[in-house]
Amino acid sequence: MLHWPPFSRYQVRQIKRYAAVVSIVLTAVLILGNIITALVCDRVAVSEVSYCVKDGFPLFTDPKEYIRLVKNYPYDAGVKLTTHQLANGESFWDVAYYHNISIDTLIAANPFILSLIPKDGIEIVIPAEDGVLLPFNDIFDVRRMQKLLGLNGVVRGDYLPTPFKIISTDDIRLVFFRDAKPVIVNNAIEKLYRIKNIFQQPLKGNFTSLFGIREHPFILNGVVRYHNGVDIISAYNTPIRPAREGMVIFTGWRGGFGNTVMLQHYEGYTTLYGHLSEITVKTGDWVTKDDVIGHVGSTGWSTGPHLHFTVMKHGVDLDPLLFIW
Repeated sequence: MLHWPPFSRYQVRQIKRYAAVVSIVLTAVLILGNIITALVCDRVAVSEVSYCVKDGFPLFTDPKEYIRLVKNYPYDAGVKLTTHQLANGESFWDVAYYHNISIDTLIAANPFILSLIPKDGIEIVIPAEDGVLLPFNDIFDVRRMQKLLGLNGVVRGDYLPTPFKIISTDDIRLVFFRDAKPVIVNNAIEKLYRIKNIFQQPLKGNFTSLFGIREHPFILNGVVRYHNGVDIISAYNTPIRPAREGMVIFTGWRGGFGNTVMLQHYEGYTTLYGHLSEITVKTGDWVTKDDVIGHVGSTGWSTGPHLHFTVMKHGVDLDPLLFIW
């Protein structure tokens, strides 16, 4: 068994002296490094009036200040970020489909959005993959958001202190939670989430013709007509389920919609499902979200297999994408 030789008192004093010198030098280097970093590096500064605080998290309300922050952000945000200015008539769904991300991701990355009906020319932030982009002004906010999202360690970006930036002077930092969905949004979008939780998408597929004015698919020469729903493309004979539980109030042929089913729901909502290949329910049936009411077809005025889906409240047409996004 090996035994280290005992140190003399002199050697012990020398070791302590050298340890003290090393500690002083390291402390001086850290202090000097932090001072130099603070002087040389531009800090991330944003106006306090450009955001509000909800549940302890900053939510930007000023789109210009937010876009400026993203464009000039000097650190790794945890995901590649680009900005895009919406063209005339371009929707959030067009952007999400083109970039292969979800509407939830766009909402999280653009906290200033108050409606899913965008204004032409608005500039938005687009993450390269699905997840939640989070601005924060306190490192403990990152840990709190992890708990809210139920994630363990799935957070990316430069947010931890470094030796030469122990105390951050930045107003705001960014992190990214991959594959997560936002849990803190502004009050307007929060109301839409409540509605979304009541309704479901009748079938999976790409949204094509959206709600509103569009070029007529059969009448050429630039003729436009009002489209009172949204078209969802899917394979022929794909099962269609109710957007919400309710009573079947119509089944049969309905003009350009072809084979059609209509449902009456609570709170005055009515939904319509058109162009079906077949109908599997009858008037008076009570259906749930799990029931199949028909299958995708191309009956009536149709350019191919798809579902025409309409939402009404007390007889007034509403944009379906406010309910099934």
